Amino acid sequence: MSFWKKLFNGKKDNHKTESHFDKYRNELNILNLTTISDLENLVKPVIRTATKLEVLSPSRPPESSQLISHFGGQPYFEKGELWPASNNGKPLEFIFQVFNSTDLQLPKNIELIQFYYDWDEFPWETSNDGWLVKIYKKIDKENIEFVDKPNELERSKYCEIKFSSTKSLPDWEGIDLHSYNASKLSCVLNEDEPWDSYDQMVTKLIGEQDYQSQLGGYPNWVQGESTPNDNEGNPMKLLFQIDSEENAGLMWGDVGLIYVFYDDNTERVEFILQCH
Repeated sequence: MSFWKKLFNGKKDNHKTESHFDKYRNELNILNLTTISDLENLVKPVIRTATKLEVLSPSRPPESSQLISHFGGQPYFEKGELWPASNNGKPLEFIFQVFNSTDLQLPKNIELIQFYYDWDEFPWETSNDGWLVKIYKKIDKENIEFVDKPNELERSKYCEIKFSSTKSLPDWEGIDLHSYNASKLSCVLNEDEPWDSYDQMVTKLIGEQDYQSQLGGYPNWVQGESTPNDNEGNPMKLLFQIDSEENAGLMWGDVGLIYVFYDDNTERVEFILQCH
């Protein structure tokens, strides 16, 4: 449960709310954390670098498109592989692929990621059938093979990707997962609008955060904090989030996003879709 929900949890008792603030203020005074400058020093170490994905306008795919990072079109396959399908055997639509490089925010032990989705089944979470994150730890370009797209799938728009580096911080509801003291200090700096001090600090340090497709960083949640935990109880790292992208013809519900998390140690993958 997020800090914000734990703090108020739907309760309207002003005395209880005030006692929370007093408790946090006393705890922070002991640590000598009292000012907006202290909040800045707490938030700075939390900043992560992310890679923004700009989906370019549709274009004609080159012959080498299997070896290019792109949305739609033809994915990379190696000999012996089949087109991915759901548990009921229905072919999944290829959404995008990204080849890793030193300037991208992907785990270094991954060379290629792909994402497939079933628009009819429209899965919302990990336990639903109809989605696939395909990860290649190693690729063998000498072993590349063309696999025909199943006839029942519609032709998709081919869009190449422009990558750029950006900075990322958690949403207000998620900052307590990474700096509990930053959450508490934001509250005591502005009891009426506890999120305000933190949001101002985010804007100062990295600029305004908006919904976007990206690799790494922190998720920008549409419907509230939902970061899954790894097997040790720690927040999983975001592998990628994909916005509703007009150029690629992607619409996740009502202008939503998909979020995929990955645990390096266990190779566990978690999937979440949220929309307005």
